[in-house]
Amino acid sequence: EMEKQMEAIRLQMLKNQINPHFLFNTLNAIAGMAQIEDAETTERMIEALSRLFRYNLKTTASVMPLEREIAVVKDYVYLQKMRFGERIRYELDCKARQELVMVPAFTFQPLVEIAIIHGIAPKEEGGSIRIVVRQKENRLRIAIGDDGIGMTEEELQQLKNRLKTTDAGHGGIGLGNVYRRITAMYPDGDFEICSKKDAGTVIVIDIPCREETGDMT
Repeated sequence: EMEKQMEAIRLQMLKNQINPHFLFNTLNAIAGMAQIEDAETTERMIEALSRLFRYNLKTTASVMPLEREIAVVKDYVYLQKMRFGERIRYELDCKARQELVMVPAFTFQPLVEIAIIHGIAPKEEGGSIRIVVRQKENRLRIAIGDDGIGMTEEELQQLKNRLKTTDAGHGGIGLGNVYRRITAMYPDGDFEICSKKDAGTVIVIDIPCREETGDMT
C-alpha cells in the first residue's frame, strides 16, 4: 500500500512538472498563430501570460533584480486590465536602481493580486493600485497600496494576528507566504499593513538594500 501511494505521488509530481511546460509551449504556439492572423491584442495578452509562466517556471533564486519583479507586475496588471477594463488603474513610482537592487522573488505580484481581489474587485467602480519604491542609503522601502474597500480596525488586527501563525486569513496563501519569507530573510526587515474601511489598504515592506551586478538567470 505504501509503494502504491509513493507511485501515485511520483506520478503526480511528473504531471506537475509536465503540465506547466506544456501550457507554456502551447501559449507560445498560440501567440505565433495570433501574430500570423494579425490579432495584436490576443498576441500581446498571450505574450504577457507566457512571460509570467516563464518567470514562475525558471526562477529558482530567492532574490531577483527589482526590475524583473516590476516587469512581472506590469504583465499581471495588463492581463487584469483586459479583464476588468477601466475599473483597474495602476501607477508605479520607483526611485531605485532597478537593474541592481535585489528583492525577494515572487513578492510584488502576489501583493498586487491581493489588492485587486480583496480591495478593488468588490467595488463596482473599481479603484487604483499604486506601487512606490524608494532606495535610501542601505535601505529599500516598498509600498503597495489600493483605494479599495479596506478593513475595519478589528479585521486588520485579526489579519495581523493570523499572519504570525500559519493561517494568512483574509489575504490567502499569497500574503502569508510573502510575510514569512520577508521576516525569515531579513531579521531587521519590517512588514506592515495599514488599512481603513472604505479607504483602502497599504502594505509597506522595509528591508536592507542589496545590490548585485552579476547576471541572474
